Amino acid sequence: MVLASCAVLKPPPRVDLVKYDYKFLLENHSRWQQSIKTLKADARITLDSPLYSGNFNAEVLRQGADSLLVTVRGPFGMNMGKVFVNKKRFVFYNQVMNQFLMGEREDFRSRRFLQFPVSVDQLMQILSVQDRFMVLKKREFEQRDGQYYLEAENGHYRYRIWFDPANLLISRVEYFDLESDRLSYYKTYENYTLIDGIYFPQLVNFVRPEEKEGLSLIFTNVEINRPVSPRAFLIEIDEAATQLDLDL
Repeated sequence: MVLASCAVLKPPPRVDLVKYDYKFLLENHSRWQQSIKTLKADARITLDSPLYSGNFNAEVLRQGADSLLVTVRGPFGMNMGKVFVNKKRFVFYNQVMNQFLMGEREDFRSRRFLQFPVSVDQLMQILSVQDRFMVLKKREFEQRDGQYYLEAENGHYRYRIWFDPANLLISRVEYFDLESDRLSYYKTYENYTLIDGIYFPQLVNFVRPEEKEGLSLIFTNVEINRPVSPRAFLIEIDEAATQLDLDL
């Protein structure tokens, strides 16, 4: 106890705008995303909106940048539903109702399903912990709230991005619509932990402030860059299942 009380605490990393400019931070973020080739994790997902609030457990399996399988589980590990997305295909199988949707990913890209307050593409980005930025035009780069702060834009959004000086990764990113300058949504990434040699956030939040909608994920049992069998992404649909009409 005496030794512990005499130990010198290491000061937290400080922002150094000369050593790390905004281009380095964006490139570092891109390298970090590309370093995650496969991801397997359990997730506790909480939904909150005026129409629905609740939580459930799921298993998230990702391979590469475009293949994602989400298996939703109920009490006692019962399978309730599965969502599969890759570059071309989308499959949603409601095992409780024995109904499914299937088709080209492009047809589902901007659609929502179940009570999720996000589109299919946004859900994939959240579960994969992805924020892909095209070429950005810098508007402001400074120290703010003890972190690196970048304000930039492209042809679609104006972004406000905070980078944690401890790991030089994003802690918060806000998406503003360029035409209306309205905050469309924001994400936060917290509790970065070194897993299999790579930092990974164990808490992710997605919020639409005006709509009062939110989605929160707590990741556990995370495995990164371990071999994943292609068969793990196969979804067996019951022969008696009903295929839903996309137009409805």
